[in-house]
Amino acid sequence: MNEFEAATIAFQNASLEATYWATYVQAGVAGLVGLVQCLLIAYGLRLMRVGNDDRQRQADLAEKRHEENMLALRTLIERTAQR
Repeated sequence: MNEFEAATIAFQNASLEATYWATYVQAGVAGLVGLVQCLLIAYGLRLMRVGNDDRQRQADLAEKRHEENMLALRTLIERTAQR
């Protein structure tokens, strides 16, 4: 085997090793990206739930105010009605 053939085989071996490492790095990056996506989705769902809870509280307060206003209006009508 001459010097050129030995260099070619060494280069091929180095290329294969680099390919293996690149494969692992790509898999790791893909896993990390997937994890970040899952975390972002979970965070978005949490924000949606919190927003929904706030809207429900506001709707409940509005309903309570409406009932109080209607009671006050009925009382006013009863007091001012002709007998």
